[in-house]
Amino acid sequence: MGSPSLYIARETVISAAINAAISAAFFLGVFGFGAAVPVWGIGNYAFDFLPQSFAVALFASLVPALLTKKAILAGKVTSALGHVASTGSLLTRAILLGLIIMVLGAGIWAAILWLSGIQILAPVPAFVLKVLYGGVLGALVTRSRIQAMLG
Repeated sequence: MGSPSLYIARETVISAAINAAISAAFFLGVFGFGAAVPVWGIGNYAFDFLPQSFAVALFASLVPALLTKKAILAGKVTSALGHVASTGSLLTRAILLGLIIMVLGAGIWAAILWLSGIQILAPVPAFVLKVLYGGVLGALVTRSRIQAMLG
């Protein structure tokens, strides 16, 4: 059996990389690099933290949880809990976590942007912030979710 700490570390790094890459792709698709990025308004930078936060939290919870369930059942990693949650339970938890993180993440970013007084961001800093946020959020969610499953 593999070491739970190595398993958690590996899945956390993978999640960070995937969520950073997806965040980069969505930023380029939505905002591009052609012009400054407006911060406020529907579909603009601050608003975009809503779907980004939800999607990253949902998938950074659900996919690693399903992979961890499979690894536990196959005996590749051990869980101190003595049981494995059902797939439906893992899905429900991922959706709820996504909703909570959507409100918290977007709210925190909206507060930061509002307090800073920024109305428009240059494309490169806007891109870097979105990519870093996606990667860090993905890593934090994945790590905490797998730790909860392994006990």
